[in-house]
Amino acid sequence: MFKKGDFVTIDNKLAIVVMTGEELPGDMEDHTGVWFGTFEKGVPEVWTIPTEYLIAGPAPVMKH
Repeated sequence: MFKKGDFVTIDNKLAIVVMTGEELPGDMEDHTGVWFGTFEKGVPEVWTIPTEYLIAGPAPVMKH
């Protein structure tokens, strides 16, 4: 449903899709890897969330 780079929301929190279910390890085809912009010891913290819980987020404002 979502592809890498899509903005999504869950519980009114904005995230970006960084992995699809097919790319996640193990049997996680029904999940999506999302990043909320947080780090753990300097490494991006990616959450695996059931895709059905995610809602399409707003389109970004593009600036240059």
